[in-house]
Amino acid sequence: MFGFKKKQLPEDAKYVMDIIHKYAEKDTAKKLISPISDEYFIIDEENQIFICIEDDKVTISNHTFLYKKFFNLSVTTEFKKAVRESIEREMQELKKSLFKNETELLQKVFEMAENEKVPTIIKPDFKNSTSGRKVSGGK
Repeated sequence: MFGFKKKQLPEDAKYVMDIIHKYAEKDTAKKLISPISDEYFIIDEENQIFICIEDDKVTISNHTFLYKKFFNLSVTTEFKKAVRESIEREMQELKKSLFKNETELLQKVFEMAENEKVPTIIKPDFKNSTSGRKVSGGK
């Protein structure tokens, strides 16, 4: 019945969306979430680019410039979603590598236990020994 059209993003918002997507996918960029303030950060140390996504605004800065723009909550939610999805992919890869290492560790421990030699303990029997010298006392 009612066909609500999605409002087109302004040109600068499209640029911001593209920038966030590119940096969210960049392996060398750090992605952080501040859980209490619900702020998302993308930090590219190599190029000195810093992005902060809040509920109502996005801040992009480098050593020279600062861009700060206010957006609707629905727009910043999309920005945050891109960062969250990137972090999730990275964490799943980390999880796979951790469990792979854990499995390899268990395999090595199992092999060590399987190949462990039982030491042979030799106990001398002095009472029944015939090759020993007799010690005599006195004269």
